Amino acid sequence: MTAGSRRPRRVTTAVLGTVGILAAVTGCGLLGGSDNNAKSSDKLERTNLTIGAMPIMDSAPVQLAALKGYFKDEGLDVKLETVTGAATAIPKLISGDLQFTYGAYVPVFQAQAKGTGDFKFVADSYQTADNIFMIMVKKDSTIKDPKDLAGKKIATNTKNSITDLLARSAMETAGVDIKNIQWVEASFPDMGARLAAGDVDAAVILEPYVTQAERTNGAVPILDTSSGPTKDFPISGYTATADFVKNNPKTTEAVRRALMRASETARDRPTVEDAVVQYAKIDKQVAQLVRIGTYPTSLDRTRLQRTVDLMKKYKMLDKDINVDSMIIDTAKNK
Repeated sequence: MTAGSRRPRRVTTAVLGTVGILAAVTGCGLLGGSDNNAKSSDKLERTNLTIGAMPIMDSAPVQLAALKGYFKDEGLDVKLETVTGAATAIPKLISGDLQFTYGAYVPVFQAQAKGTGDFKFVADSYQTADNIFMIMVKKDSTIKDPKDLAGKKIATNTKNSITDLLARSAMETAGVDIKNIQWVEASFPDMGARLAAGDVDAAVILEPYVTQAERTNGAVPILDTSSGPTKDFPISGYTATADFVKNNPKTTEAVRRALMRASETARDRPTVEDAVVQYAKIDKQVAQLVRIGTYPTSLDRTRLQRTVDLMKKYKMLDKDINVDSMIIDTAKNK
């Protein structure tokens, strides 16, 4: 079953409508909800911050918080530093070069389990939707069915990451023998060209680069990695070290408020389109076509536990993780 037949060329406003529905729902599993009007009158512990970010759809809230001046409204002077993912950002968190970073949950859980550091999730960032995270092949590829992916060379942005975790689950669900997959690292912006050149047989690409690879390189979607067991899957959030959060509670809360405000702003599709054109350097036409997932406005430990459980299934974690201990207690930071 190919994803190309299911993926419309035009996007309806219903995609982002789910964001409003999610934000309106509260329940036992939701922690750290947004409170944009509750700003601390106390002096922040520090105001100059460097935050890791990526030029992808997932990273829209932190990009919007900078572009719209939400950090400044909180009394923060924030510099965004481009990172390739949480795995490369974690050493910078530990060294203090970054105070917060956007990134996938997978490498943070891995670092926590290994004892590399003690980390806290400050805010959620992105959740999958249909056809936003695709395995793609070049237009004249001999791969015509997901099962043809067995034993092939597949590009991922980082090995043992959320990218190949979702891909493994989706391929196995589709009946693919995943034992002999050859994973090759490549940046998302380069994957379309790598496919066209024949450097890899397939690539796990996320928006906006799915649409860009289709338009620029003629790449073809072969499998949606955000389906079945990984439907509506938590992808990424914002992380700090536990020490930083403990020593800078008011600053942490100010960052959280700015990010939550930006997540609410991201409900408006045209605003996200305008932002992604600026920070991802893609054409406006591409931005108008991309599929967009959900930007949650609160951390949900039940959803994060799904990530831990799937990681354990595919042996990306060799021990259990106390998810609750990694979510900031916002009551202590106000």
